[in-house]
Amino acid sequence: MAAMTSTFMGATTFVKSVVKNSTRSRSMPAVKADLYPEGLPNLPGSSPYDSDFSETLWPNWAEGKDSEQIAKLAETELIHGRWAMMGVAGSWGAEVGTGIPWFKAGALCTPEDCTAMSSIFPGQVIDLAPEGSGFPSFYNVLAFEVITIGLSEAYRTGLIDPAFPELEVGDLHPGGEHFDPLGLADTFDLDEMKVAEIKHARLSMLAWLGFLSQAVATNCDNPFGFGSETWPSYIDGAVGPFANWQAHLANPVSENVWKYIGLESTAGYV
Repeated sequence: MAAMTSTFMGATTFVKSVVKNSTRSRSMPAVKADLYPEGLPNLPGSSPYDSDFSETLWPNWAEGKDSEQIAKLAETELIHGRWAMMGVAGSWGAEVGTGIPWFKAGALCTPEDCTAMSSIFPGQVIDLAPEGSGFPSFYNVLAFEVITIGLSEAYRTGLIDPAFPELEVGDLHPGGEHFDPLGLADTFDLDEMKVAEIKHARLSMLAWLGFLSQAVATNCDNPFGFGSETWPSYIDGAVGPFANWQAHLANPVSENVWKYIGLESTAGYV
């Protein structure tokens, strides 16, 4: 498992494994040859978790960086990837379920009025709060998110002691009865699941970049956003990634990137 170094409000924590892995011989991959067929530049057939992560991007990228800096970057990649996986799934699922694209969701819950969140799902039988109650409240939602996410980050970085005795500060794959109540780490190959996670994390970060690009390219005056008078969040009828994908499936010849960069007629002849 990756060992990381993390600094949060003056609290520095050290995770053990990357530093330990940095002393391991790089000629002996620890995983099956087909687990990570892309391989590392100097470790064919191995995964990022078979080294100190210094070989996981491109040769020599880690020059001038010590093991703690490399560990910190590896930790940052995984955390960003996990956020991206949740963000992509949440944005896609919310648009499929409500028809509201992710970049317009914020308009439903403002300091002035957040009650629109009470009944936004098609076929919803029971509102989240009684009509006329004034709930959900923007400030309640804000407080809930600040407290829950703040506590999670404080536990993760060691600002406060872990919530459960089996957890260790800096451990990015904690498992245990509270994080793995179904015992999946014992059911599946943990090394394989860790590699699957980092692959999905990297793919999700690219997917989120695609969501950002789609929002601008298909809704703004300019496909690159330059000189646009307004942004998707403020455009009535702006389409999200799911609606854009459906339009492409219905008419792949016309509904594609060429249309938005002014080359639709050319694309029709290709």
